[in-house]
Amino acid sequence: MREQPTGESLLQCARDALKNNVLPLLKGDAKRDVLMVMNAMSIVQRELQLGTQPDESEQQSLAVLLGEPVFDVAQANRDLANHIRSGLFDTDQAERVAVFKHLRLVGQNRLHVSNPKVLQASKS
Repeated sequence: MREQPTGESLLQCARDALKNNVLPLLKGDAKRDVLMVMNAMSIVQRELQLGTQPDESEQQSLAVLLGEPVFDVAQANRDLANHIRSGLFDTDQAERVAVFKHLRLVGQNRLHVSNPKVLQASKS
């Protein structure tokens, strides 16, 4: 059993303290720096909320596209990029759709962490 508070709630508490107590006192570069730190804290908080699911789904999707188990996601992404550049997926419609589906999934997962407001804006 996990002790309270969790890392996620500690991040939220620290972010709230910066936003409510520190940020109003700052101007210029110092204010920009605190906003940047708050944004980084929000990203980490969203990563904690999501857990490993986005990474696992990307790994599984890459394995299907490449036709082999994926142990190094970065290398698998490089391989996929090379396959796309070489036109490997251009002739088979089903493979092209699978690549587009994968890229959309990965892009949405990354936006969900880094800038979820973009996803919300695209729905409206």
